[in-house]
Amino acid sequence: MTYEIQIVMSVSLFVIGVLSSLSGLWIILAKEYHQAMKTLSAQSVRISGRALTQDTVAPLIDSAARMVEAINQLIRTAAGVGAFLCVVGVGICVVSFWMIGRV
Repeated sequence: MTYEIQIVMSVSLFVIGVLSSLSGLWIILAKEYHQAMKTLSAQSVRISGRALTQDTVAPLIDSAARMVEAINQLIRTAAGVGAFLCVVGVGICVVSFWMIGRV
């Protein structure tokens, strides 16, 4: 009876580890924010061209620069979460292999 429970626990841990690793890779490889970053960069160039001639555009440029920095932070955070999930998933898979080896 305990043998079957250990096998089921090991297999379920392995599945959880694989799913965690795959979700981490998906988060790292998903380029959800890259399109927004490209659009903001293109618009920032257009706005900065107008800023040389108009003083009222300066707050708009500052806002655009802050938005670009916020999106950069968002991309870094998403990559960190993805890397953490990959490492944890591999660790869980190693633990499941260790459990199978002890059976």
